[in-house]
Amino acid sequence: MKRTVSTILSLLLMVVLVSTWVGCGADIKAENEKLKTEITNLKSDNDKLRLEVQKLKEEIQKAAEKDATINTLTAESEALKKQVEDLKAQLAKKKK
Repeated sequence: MKRTVSTILSLLLMVVLVSTWVGCGADIKAENEKLKTEITNLKSDNDKLRLEVQKLKEEIQKAAEKDATINTLTAESEALKKQVEDLKAQLAKKKK
């Protein structure tokens, strides 16, 4: 009798444990799928951000090139202004 009760209790305990594992397994699987989806979304966002960073770097490089061109043109303009002033001064001397 004790053996039978012990066996029945053991079987009930095993059934409870198995049903708990099965129940948790479904929750874990659902959470795992949710996390996989989130990882995929984050990877996609990461790729988009990398592209955006690359575009911004290119824009910065273009801006730096434009700035260098502006500086060069400004220096040329100043040199030309100085030449004009020198020529004006030479003309003024010749007229006197």
